[in-house]
Amino acid sequence: MKLQAFTLSLLASAGLATPSRRDISRAVYTLRLSSTVESLNGLYLTTNAKPSSNPNATTLGVSTSTPAAGPTIKFYPVLNPSTQLSELRTPSSSDTALAVVGTNGLLDFARLADPAGQAGSVPKGTTVDWTSFRLDEAAGTVGYGGKDAKGRWVAFPVSEKAWAVKWKDVSAWTTQNYLPVQVVYELVKDE
Repeated sequence: MKLQAFTLSLLASAGLATPSRRDISRAVYTLRLSSTVESLNGLYLTTNAKPSSNPNATTLGVSTSTPAAGPTIKFYPVLNPSTQLSELRTPSSSDTALAVVGTNGLLDFARLADPAGQAGSVPKGTTVDWTSFRLDEAAGTVGYGGKDAKGRWVAFPVSEKAWAVKWKDVSAWTTQNYLPVQVVYELVKDE
C-alpha cells in the first residue's frame, strides 16, 4: 500500500512540475539562387507573376528588377515520415508548402495551397510533390528527391527581367533557353 501511495505521489509531483505549454522554436529559412550568371547569382526567390499549370500553385522565380515581383519565399522544414525527406512549409500558413508541379520531367517550383487536399484531383501524368526535398546542410542547397530526382534546378526566362525556377529531370526535352542554377537556403531567424 505504501508503494502505491509513493508511486502516486511521485507521478503527481512529476505532473505538476511539467510545464503545461512548451514553446518550440523553429528555424525559418529563405531561398536564393547560386549561378555562374552574375545577374542571377544571389537573387532571392519570390512568387512569380507567371501562373503554374496548377491553379492552386504560384510559381517561384527571381526578378532582376528592383523591387522584386513578390514577397521573398520563406519556409521551415518538416520531416515527412513516409518519404524520410523534407516538406518545405511556409510560416504564414501550415497548409501551404513548396512543391514541384508539372509534367514530362519539367516541374515548376511552386508555392502550393493545401497540397494534401489536392492529391486526389491531380490529372494523370502530372507530378505534384511537396514531400520529397533534400536539404544538404554541408552545401546549404535544396534538391529534389522524388521520382524525378535525377536532374537539376534551372532558370527559364519569363520576361526581360524575370526568371522562373524549375526542376528539370534527365528525361525532360527542352528547346528553350535555360540556365542551370542551384537553390540555396539561408537561415532568416529562429521563430
